[in-house]
Amino acid sequence: MPGTLFVVATPIGNLEDITFRAVRVLGEVDLIAAEDTRRTSKLLAHYRIQRPLTSYRQHNEARETARLLARLQAGASIALVSDAGTPGIADPGARLVRAALEAGCKVVPIPGPSALTAALSVAGLEAEQFVFMGFPPASGTARSRWFERLADEDRPVVVFEAPHRFARTWTELRHNVSNDTIVVLREISKINEQLVVKSSSGVEVPVKTLGELVMVIDRKPKSLEKSGPDPADAARISDALRAAGFQKDEALRLTARALDATESATKKAIKESKMSVK
Repeated sequence: MPGTLFVVATPIGNLEDITFRAVRVLGEVDLIAAEDTRRTSKLLAHYRIQRPLTSYRQHNEARETARLLARLQAGASIALVSDAGTPGIADPGARLVRAALEAGCKVVPIPGPSALTAALSVAGLEAEQFVFMGFPPASGTARSRWFERLADEDRPVVVFEAPHRFARTWTELRHNVSNDTIVVLREISKINEQLVVKSSSGVEVPVKTLGELVMVIDRKPKSLEKSGPDPADAARISDALRAAGFQKDEALRLTARALDATESATKKAIKESKMSVK
């Protein structure tokens, strides 16, 4: 008879933020598949749990999924954990869960801490609906399109970011979601926890770039936003900058700044102008 895969949420900071059920399951399974065995070992030691550990992370998912699935099909019980929070939510885990489901193995969620819901709970929003956009792509077209989708969104948006990329992302947010209120949380539930509420139109980076950050962006309904820039003005300024030798992305950025508009709205205005002359 196939075994059971337990998807276990673990603390995102304070080790006391774990359910009784999670502690029991971690102490009973045959094997714990962990994103970082060193970090999970500290959690297990805190609760005096001694169970076999194996590494299951982004760089070995393909290889390890087959091995772990074989263990499940042989009847073993396995707990899947990430560094912090819930596996599969901006963390490894989905591949193994999918494989287990397709193979007919039992998959059981053990709910618990989540940086996503923790951030929403202190943002002061009535989040009946929201959008989770994870980590912004590091660069290139994917990053530009990600910010365009964010600018087009009406619902509150939750975003994760790494400390070494936060300053750049904050700057781009100022250009794409101007005047939106953003709640920034750093090191949730840890000693250096910090919560800052800022407008994206502010100039300074609002928090120290230490530890992963979560941002909750309170998007304003488009009906309440000011109308976009004049298409003719946007096209004229952009064309002049391109003629002066600026690359397309830089010309767009400077045009948006000159018109006091978001890059997304400016790009739409330029496209509208081009279409009107065809």
